[in-house]
Amino acid sequence: MDKLLSIVIPTYNAEKFLDKGLSTFILDDADKMKKLEVLIVNDGTPDNSVAVAQKFVDKYPDTFKIINKENGGHGSAINEGVKHVTAKFFKCVDADDWVITKNLEKLMDALEKSDADVVLSSYVDYDISTKKYTKRDIVNRDSNKDRIYSLKEIMDIWPDIFNGVQYHGILYKTAFYTSQNYKLSEGIFYEDQEYATMPACMAKTVQLVEEEVYVYRVGDVNQSIAAENQLKRLPHFHKVIDSMLSYEEKLAQCPDPEGAKLFWAKKTSMFIGSYYQVALIKSPDKKKYRKVVEQTNSKIQARSPYMYGCVKNKYKVFTVFNKLHMSDEFYNSKFSKFLFDIKRIWKLDKKLYY
Repeated sequence: MDKLLSIVIPTYNAEKFLDKGLSTFILDDADKMKKLEVLIVNDGTPDNSVAVAQKFVDKYPDTFKIINKENGGHGSAINEGVKHVTAKFFKCVDADDWVITKNLEKLMDALEKSDADVVLSSYVDYDISTKKYTKRDIVNRDSNKDRIYSLKEIMDIWPDIFNGVQYHGILYKTAFYTSQNYKLSEGIFYEDQEYATMPACMAKTVQLVEEEVYVYRVGDVNQSIAAENQLKRLPHFHKVIDSMLSYEEKLAQCPDPEGAKLFWAKKTSMFIGSYYQVALIKSPDKKKYRKVVEQTNSKIQARSPYMYGCVKNKYKVFTVFNKLHMSDEFYNSKFSKFLFDIKRIWKLDKKLYY
């Protein structure tokens, strides 16, 4: 039986999480299980992750497979995993995360009928400190839930689909993705921004699946999103920003150039905005990174006047916040909510205010 969906799981030091995650891919529907492929990519892990994975391979050899490689980081593991995908579609799931099994089956039902280049779905955050689940839903307001969208149409409904274009919400048709021969940056963090942006720019067709499939585990101080780690990894931000800016020259070659440019601009400017927040707001020393950010902004202006036009107001706002010594807690709990409400009321996202 041909495989319908492959799951690529980059794995490094995940021994204490992997059993829980892999168990969520065991489906009650035997036929669906035969159409599912789970590729555990051993990224040279020094712990017992491989032994945990081997138990699943032994019990379900037609579904679970281990791919061994030397350590090269998250992007390297995805790049290698994609080479081994045999299913029509593939999705990446991190080794410390998991899926909602019943909704994975619903996703596979949708994929059975789909030929879209990109499929977006909802996901859920799980905070390990509060034990709280937070839904990150997408909304398909069309009465035809199987409707296929263009990238330009996706941008017209951005507030409804924003969560789906994150790493946790996006999946690709394998032939579409591999035909681009796109390689994620290796040996750095935040390359998931590349994964969920550049390949999607080439899409002719996008489908929405509203079910929450992915469960994203948050609240771990060791995660790349932890403030202290983000500050240490500012050079990684710079590399990914550079990579995303480099893609601008390819946008004219995309099947939907207008939609691709809007999509690329939105995703890239949002990542740059995250960079501003980390360097100017999350840093306890408010003066420490001002010069670095200023230099980065000058490089953005020189590399891409269009992108500079998208982010220059963000830069000014974050600079003001920095000089006012605004805390990250206040920004996240008060100001960002206020900004979200203003955007929603005035429909600024639909006007593509970056």
